[in-house]
Amino acid sequence: MFGNNSKEAELYYLYMMADGEVTHDEEKIFDVICKDELKIDNDEKKSIIRKCKKLADGTTDIFTVLMNERIEEQVGQGCFGNASSLARIIWNLVNLGYADSFYSDEEKKIVSYLVDKWSVSPEVHQELVDTADTILALTKQKAWITSTFDKSQIRDKKVKDVNSKIKGLLDSVKLTIEELSI
Repeated sequence: MFGNNSKEAELYYLYMMADGEVTHDEEKIFDVICKDELKIDNDEKKSIIRKCKKLADGTTDIFTVLMNERIEEQVGQGCFGNASSLARIIWNLVNLGYADSFYSDEEKKIVSYLVDKWSVSPEVHQELVDTADTILALTKQKAWITSTFDKSQIRDKKVKDVNSKIKGLLDSVKLTIEELSI
């Protein structure tokens, strides 16, 4: 697979490097995006990761790397006029940013720049950030429930309720993104 999907994957991987560490949780989300959304096979994904590590080559200023390589322009041009695709990319970035439980200043800087550059609605951007914040809080609540309550039907019901809320939020994001294409 060539072209825009590879550039989009490069954007995601470089973004994951922005806070200085690519975590296991970020890698899991990246794997799902590559496989399910971008249809990138494992060999190409490994090639993209190698390329990104070479581009970063020890720098922590990933924003400058993105600008120098014009990756955001290439990804944006591939989605020109498609607000739904741009919002999906912003959601993926926000979701990756929250994967390690801390949406860093470096990650926020990149997302804010892309929201402005691609003219993504500030309201849509805020909805995505608020949703990610809520999902993070629910994930922490689920961990607390699991560590606090003994294995029981009550605990299982509480975990199921939290999972249902998370699924509802993810469905809401999906609907918001789909509605942008109408």
